[in-house]
Amino acid sequence: MPNALSLLRLFMVPVVVALLLARADALGAAFFVLAAATDFLDGRLARRAGPTRLGRILDPLADRLMLSSVAVVLAIRGLLPVWAVAILVGRDLLALLGSLVVGSKIRVNRVGKAATAVLMGAVALVVISPGVVGEIMFYAGFGLSIVAGLMYVRSVRRIFGGGELR
Repeated sequence: MPNALSLLRLFMVPVVVALLLARADALGAAFFVLAAATDFLDGRLARRAGPTRLGRILDPLADRLMLSSVAVVLAIRGLLPVWAVAILVGRDLLALLGSLVVGSKIRVNRVGKAATAVLMGAVALVVISPGVVGEIMFYAGFGLSIVAGLMYVRSVRRIFGGGELR
């Protein structure tokens, strides 16, 4: 069941992107919030039943694609800063590539989970009601995402014998 929810979230990415590009914001936001809910639910189910190999690939892939794709659309529409979205997308690409290289040797950290949750909330808020509160949430999630990325880099360095970052 968790893998089915991750697949559903993955298939929702182009739907949400198309809706937001068409400026059908209420519907796009509704699908985005539904996707965020499936992320929460599949995480709970996976912890209960034990994660699968496929789930360890699908879940972060669906998360990264949804957040990055929607953030890019919002940057194109002038609702999020292009520079921050570019860094976020770059970090997500590096995290996905890194996970392919090191596999499941690195666990998702709590900072990364918090970053995803805050960014999902921020993006939904920016779509529904653009303004200062959504921007502040976005920058908070952005900061958490950068910290999580640095923690991930440190873990990768340990795996490959590089020790601590100096």
